[in-house]
Amino acid sequence: MSSVSVILPTYNEAENLPELVERLDKALGGGYEVVVVDDNSPDGTAEVARRLAARFPVRVVVREGRRGLSSAVVEGARAASGDVVVVMDADLQHPPELVPRLVEAARRGCLAVASRYVQGGRVAGWPLARRVTSRGAVLLARLLLREARGVKDPVSGFFAYRRDCVAGVKPTGLYKILLDVLVQCKPGCVEEIPFVFGQRTRGRSKLGRRHIVDFVRQVLVLSRWRPLKFAAVGATGVGVAWAVLYLLGWLPTVFSTAAAIEVSLTTNYLLNRMWTFADRGTPFLSGWAKYHAATAVGNLTNYLVTNLLSLLGVLVYLAYLAGVVSGYATNYIFSELEVFK
Repeated sequence: MSSVSVILPTYNEAENLPELVERLDKALGGGYEVVVVDDNSPDGTAEVARRLAARFPVRVVVREGRRGLSSAVVEGARAASGDVVVVMDADLQHPPELVPRLVEAARRGCLAVASRYVQGGRVAGWPLARRVTSRGAVLLARLLLREARGVKDPVSGFFAYRRDCVAGVKPTGLYKILLDVLVQCKPGCVEEIPFVFGQRTRGRSKLGRRHIVDFVRQVLVLSRWRPLKFAAVGATGVGVAWAVLYLLGWLPTVFSTAAAIEVSLTTNYLLNRMWTFADRGTPFLSGWAKYHAATAVGNLTNYLVTNLLSLLGVLVYLAYLAGVVSGYATNYIFSELEVFK
C-alpha cells in the first residue's frame, strides 16, 4: 500500500506523461503511486500510461467521454491507496519536484496548496489577458466564498490533502476542484507553498470560454447563489421604495427619496438576514446598524443619481431604479465582507 497517491487527470497528454512520471519517481523515490485518470484520450494517453506501469507504480483508470477534471480527481482519489493524495496537471506546468514539500505539509494535517500568488510564486509567459482572467477568478472566489478568503491562490490545480476528504467531495464544477475541497472539507489549516507556473512545452492549452462560464457558475453554487439572492432582495426593495415614493408624492423629491431609501433599506436588511445570509447568524440590531453603515456609499450613490435624473426630467420611479442599479455592487461587497460575516 502506497502512502502517497499522485492523481493525474489526463486528456491528450501522451507526449508529457513519460517525462512527468520519471520526474515524479526521482522526486519521491518510493512509497508512492501514480493514478492516471484518462478521459479516453484519442492520442493514446492511456496506452502510454500502461507501458509506463511496467517500470513505475502507475495505475490507469479510463473513463468514457470528457467528464471534467474535478470528477476525474474524485474518481482517482477513490481508486487510490495512499492516505495522502497529490492533485496536479499532467502538462508539466506543475513541477513534480515540489510534490515532496506538499506531501510533508499534508501529513501535518494541512491542505497544502502550490501557490502562484504568495511571495516567491509567479506565472511564466502568460499574456496580459490570461493574467487578468486568473486574478479576476481569484478575486471573485475570495469575495464570495468565506473558506477561500485566507487563501492567496484558491483556484490552484496543484495541491495535496487527505485522501478520505478528496474522495468524499461532490464536485460542483468541471475544473476547479480545490474550491470544493475548501468549502466541503473545511480544512483546519491551509499552507501555501510558492511555485512558478511554467509554460506548456507540448500539446495545447485547454483553457477556453467554457472554463470561465463553468467557474462563475461553480462559485455561485458554492456561495449558495448569494449575489443573485441579494439582487432579488434588492428588486423587492425597489417595489417598497416605489410605494413610499407614491405615498409621499406630495413631498419634494429630496425628502421622499430619502424616506424611500430608508424604508427599503430596512426591509432589504430583514430579507437578507432571513434568506440571503441565513447561515451567518447575524445579531439583529448590530447587523441593522452595520447594514446602514456598509451600504452608505451605495445608498448615497442611489440618492444622488435619483435626484439628478429627476431634475433632468426622468420619471422619479425610473430615476430611483437607475440609482439602485448603480449602488448594487458596492452594497453587496460591503454586506458580504462586513455585515453578514
